[in-house]
Amino acid sequence: MRAATRREWLARLFVLSSITAAAASPRSASASASDDAIADAQKSIAAATQGAGTIEQAITGSKADERSPEARIADGEMLLRSKDYRRASGVLNQIVEKYPTHPTVYPDALFLLGETYFESGQYLSARRVYRQIVDRGSEGGFAHYQGRALARLIDVALRTQDYATLDDVFSKIGQLPATSAEGELNYARAKGLFAKKDYSGAKSALASVTPKSMYHHQARYLLGVIAMKEAAPPPGSASKEKRPAIATGAARTRYAAAIEAFRQVTLLPADTPDHRHVIDLAWLAIGRLLYETDQWVQAADAYNHVERGSPEFGAMLYELAWVYVRLGDAERALRSLEVLAIADPNSPYMADGTLLRADLMLRTGQFEKALSLYQAARAQFDPMREKVDNFLSSTNDPAAYYDRLSRDALEGVEQADALPPLAVQWAREAEDGPAAFAVIDGVKECRELLKQSNSFVDRLGAILNAPNRVRAFPELKAGEERALALLNTISMARKRLAEGLDVEEDQTVAGEMQRVRDERRTLQKRIAFLPVTEGDFAAREAEAQKQWNAVSQKLQQLTLQVDQLQAIVNGLKRAIREGPVRGVVRDPASLKQFEAELTQNEADISLYKTQMTDLRKTIDISRTQVGFGDQRFVEDAEVRVAFRRILSQETRLAAAGAGGRGAVGYAQRIDPILQQADAADSRLEAAFQDLEARVGKRAGELKATLDTEVSKLGEYTRTLEGLDSEGRLVVGQVAMRNFQLVRDRLKNIVLRADVGVTEEAWELREEQLTRVRNLQLERTRSEQQLNEELREVLDDMGETEKPSGKEPGSQK
Repeated sequence: MRAATRREWLARLFVLSSITAAAASPRSASASASDDAIADAQKSIAAATQGAGTIEQAITGSKADERSPEARIADGEMLLRSKDYRRASGVLNQIVEKYPTHPTVYPDALFLLGETYFESGQYLSARRVYRQIVDRGSEGGFAHYQGRALARLIDVALRTQDYATLDDVFSKIGQLPATSAEGELNYARAKGLFAKKDYSGAKSALASVTPKSMYHHQARYLLGVIAMKEAAPPPGSASKEKRPAIATGAARTRYAAAIEAFRQVTLLPADTPDHRHVIDLAWLAIGRLLYETDQWVQAADAYNHVERGSPEFGAMLYELAWVYVRLGDAERALRSLEVLAIADPNSPYMADGTLLRADLMLRTGQFEKALSLYQAARAQFDPMREKVDNFLSSTNDPAAYYDRLSRDALEGVEQADALPPLAVQWAREAEDGPAAFAVIDGVKECRELLKQSNSFVDRLGAILNAPNRVRAFPELKAGEERALALLNTISMARKRLAEGLDVEEDQTVAGEMQRVRDERRTLQKRIAFLPVTEGDFAAREAEAQKQWNAVSQKLQQLTLQVDQLQAIVNGLKRAIREGPVRGVVRDPASLKQFEAELTQNEADISLYKTQMTDLRKTIDISRTQVGFGDQRFVEDAEVRVAFRRILSQETRLAAAGAGGRGAVGYAQRIDPILQQADAADSRLEAAFQDLEARVGKRAGELKATLDTEVSKLGEYTRTLEGLDSEGRLVVGQVAMRNFQLVRDRLKNIVLRADVGVTEEAWELREEQLTRVRNLQLERTRSEQQLNEELREVLDDMGETEKPSGKEPGSQK
């Protein structure tokens, strides 16, 4: 009985303790949550307060993160070596403008900039840069580049045919110490003397190029060229129209020294691609000299030494074919020309090579193949001749030629009346063509550069006028990002305190307290999205760019669709234009309707292209205005201020008892913490405003610089238009003459093809007549042989029958 009573008592005690614990657990849990919220908030506010001094450190660290000038030079040199000259010049120009007083970086960048201009064909700009280096050659950083700059000035003079400047360069070379005259400089000096036909001086300069120099191969090759020039007969001493069939021994002796000089080049090691190319040029020169002296077997052997990967392989194949023609070996000549057609289909020798190949097929009796080649050559070059002829007959105004070529160069798309690319290439290579067309190319490039510069100005102006102009100054952006991170950290601390307030307050409140709490909770949800860490800021940046990337991709898809429509229109116009040639005759009314529809469609496509260009420009500008400091960050600032205000108001109401008895003590505890947060906010906002002031100052300076550059761009545009107007007549005159030469060349090719077709028909007729004659002769011989055999048979028969006709007595 006592045991049962004890068990009942223990059970009741357990139930009572459970009820007591259950009643006390919510209060203890809420107290723990409130304490954690206060502790977390205090820790965050303390960290933000101590982190105020890291704002300047972030600015300094951002400057340290910038690529060093040495690293930028490495970038520029890498772009130069990869032949990305436009980007290389941009990087190197930035270094030259940013570090004009640096003792080593500035000279290095300036020389690489000159090399970039030289390799990209901007010889006048390269000359300007190299002259700056030479003028400052006495300074320590420039002394190393002075000799190389002088060598490049000689190269520029040779490429621009400005030989009058060579004397000044030679005089400056003479002022250098003897040890400064390295192989490159001596080789360049020899090239300049060779251009001035001072062969003895050139040989003397080349003698100083040692085998250790990287220009030793080129120097030895130039010695061979000098020997060939010295051995060449004077102009007018021999007829250029009729070449003697057999070269005299004197001619072979005359060129023996030049051939031997080139052979010495072929014995040098082919250790670099440039040296291999020089050796191939030497073999090519040997083959040409041996061909000129009628040593055809030796010439063929020399030509066969040119490597298949050489840039001269196409020229070698064409010239080797002529050697085999001289040797009477049509099969090998055809083989060389067939390899040329496969290995280098864009060779400048293809037209003549095709006709020569057809001639050889004709001579070897391959009439069908020869006729096919003649017809193919005529089909390829006769439309070109017609287009060039129409272009020449359209006007006699040289300026019109310049305007037409400039238009084709700027548009860069195939038009119905566009000149054939091969004809333009031949015109470029004709007399004075490189210099004349260089003007057109230069004008095109200048206009593109001005267009890009204006685009950069628009984008930079857009970002300077945007609320987030701090993006133009990366180091200040790093400081503001750090300041905002600290401000957002304090806001997160307030959010943590607000979560504790939610735990302590009664769930049922009314009046002003309910309105304030509802507003605070709404803002609290937005506070949760404030960026605090570097990853948060980076994610925001990526999100902003992703939105515009989607728009840009959609625009690109529309651009492709418009290009497809343009291609369809071009194809339809070509079909209408070439219909009669292909035997397709259309009704004039239908043809007129088709042309009207195509014209309207072209106008619509042009409108679409204009609109898409404007949209592309808008997208590019909009990209610069999103990211750090954009409208989302403005909203962040508004939310922070509103949340701070409403939380303070709610805390005061809770301390007054509007949130229930449990919230009174909590509100009193967090009030001093909120005051600390307000003080920290004030210091951080002051630091942020200071950064904004610095941004404004920098932006004003940049705007002034930008206005200056805009005025310069306008001046450059007017200067370019003036130079363009001056060059129209001169360049147009050269272009007109060169296209006349191209027309004559195309006429000659078409004429040779027509003659080849006629010769093929004649040769085929002659072959058939010869076969008929041979058949007739063979038939005559056969008939004669049959007659003779018949006669013999008849004679044999007559001898047999004669004894049988005698009298019997006669046999006795």
